[in-house]
Amino acid sequence: MSISFHIYFNGQCQEAFEYYAEHLGGNIGLMLEYKDSPASSSVPANWQHKIVHGNVSLEGVELAGADVVPEQYHQPRGFYLLLGASTEDKVNAAFEKLAVGGNVILPPQKTFWSPCYAIVIDQYAVPWKINCGAR
Repeated sequence: MSISFHIYFNGQCQEAFEYYAEHLGGNIGLMLEYKDSPASSSVPANWQHKIVHGNVSLEGVELAGADVVPEQYHQPRGFYLLLGASTEDKVNAAFEKLAVGGNVILPPQKTFWSPCYAIVIDQYAVPWKINCGAR
């Protein structure tokens, strides 16, 4: 068995996964468009090139995702992706990339459990917590 995360996007799945691959050192796997799937009839013509299923691997953890039509999209809530980093510099670097166009909840700082911890909702509405090791 394995576990991964599946996130809905508002038409930006491919862009988000390409951004994560480039800036977080991930590898893109499958990027299946609606037009190439049995689900093509469930979306309008202008949505055929959107992603019905895609994935990106980040440090051995798979993020899967799909674009849902705007009337079915809801911004993710009730969870955060926790990105573990081995150094404060890596926390800061990841935070800088994820904060671009996003919403900073907590800039990188020392906490009682970590020498460097941050919280951000990225430009794709995905919530992240970035943590440097455990004390």
